[in-house]
Amino acid sequence: MKFSLLSFLLFTFGTFYAQKNIVEPEKIDNSIQKKHLHTVVFLDKAVALENLKETDFLTHAVLQEDKDFGIRVFMDNSLVNYLHELEPSLTADELIKKGNYQFSFYVDGKLIYLENLNTGAGTPEQKKLKTTFRIPLFSSGSEDSWGRYLWMRFYLAHNGIDALTEGNHNVKIEIRPYINSNSLKTGRVIASGEIPVTVPKKQLTEQQIAIQPIAPNSGWEISTEKINTEKIKALHQKIAENRFRDITGIVVIKNNKLLIEEYFSNSGRDSLQDTRSVGKSFASALTGIAIKEGYLKNENQRLGEFYRLQEYKHYTPKKDSVTLKSLLTMSSGFEGNDDEEASPGNEENMYPTDNWVKFTLDVPMTDQKIGKKWGYFTAGVVVVGDVLDKTVSGGLEKYADQKIFRRWELNSTSGNTPRSIKFH
Repeated sequence: MKFSLLSFLLFTFGTFYAQKNIVEPEKIDNSIQKKHLHTVVFLDKAVALENLKETDFLTHAVLQEDKDFGIRVFMDNSLVNYLHELEPSLTADELIKKGNYQFSFYVDGKLIYLENLNTGAGTPEQKKLKTTFRIPLFSSGSEDSWGRYLWMRFYLAHNGIDALTEGNHNVKIEIRPYINSNSLKTGRVIASGEIPVTVPKKQLTEQQIAIQPIAPNSGWEISTEKINTEKIKALHQKIAENRFRDITGIVVIKNNKLLIEEYFSNSGRDSLQDTRSVGKSFASALTGIAIKEGYLKNENQRLGEFYRLQEYKHYTPKKDSVTLKSLLTMSSGFEGNDDEEASPGNEENMYPTDNWVKFTLDVPMTDQKIGKKWGYFTAGVVVVGDVLDKTVSGGLEKYADQKIFRRWELNSTSGNTPRSIKFH
């Protein structure tokens, strides 16, 4: 009887232990990781786990963005198993689609920023198997990583730069699992670490702060209206301090006269600029113009009016009902989200293909109602552009040039001469 009871208890315990993990994570056999489980350590260089030594751990950091500064996280399980603790009824793939890590940033004991990391950050394989990972927070070589953008959101968009003023501070990072399945659930702290940091004084020159004179031959009449010079200088200081990243120019037109024209980051009046998603605003504007001029009926016209969608992959009658408006407002119901690496319609999957329109129309639909749930879907705006190209006079490129990118200068200093301005 005793033996049977013992056997039963051992079997029950073994079954419970086997069910605790939904997947088997990688084996933890690195001595450094074993010693520092549940810890976030800070590094000033990229070191592979097998080569990592405790002497590589920083005990103090000087925050300089042209240097390397990152973290390595040591856990005792993989993310998907932590998520399984929060939602035991979901499969591993379901957990990955609904959850990720939650990062909390503290400065001098005060919570400055908390982010539930987008579910697209990191690969499914990493989330199922990995018990340790390294991410750069900033990098001298601009190493690409979701960790670098996470730090930028903390530092630039959510007051980290204001908390980390010149002088000495303490930075702490806590990591938890979270899952958003009907409601948001957050787990226990799975790793944390803190480090004393020094923020050096930024050396700025008078030239960086000064208001820039407007160069001649702009084609615009220069305004004589007064401006608040102190506010402009304060803006320049923030640009020089790198608070506002990648600003290359500021131009202000008031009452058809040029009030301010300034350039930064080695840019100038004729420099080419990568406008990227500004094009989405142009697409919306051109759609409105095309409706006004009668090329389109309205913004609620459906894809089924422009394409034989049965000829594309993953066809469902729901695709026929996707509206131009839902594509422009990122609520089309396509299974496309640029913020999720695993999303079939992610823009990074589109770029290598030969036909972006076909790629988009091949993307499967979700069960979400059209026009209700937002998800950043670049490919959808590509389709709107194709619709415009098919319907407006002379095609999209000619139409855009006429309606947006060409301006008739009626009040220029050189007289009533038409001139075109190219926007790069």
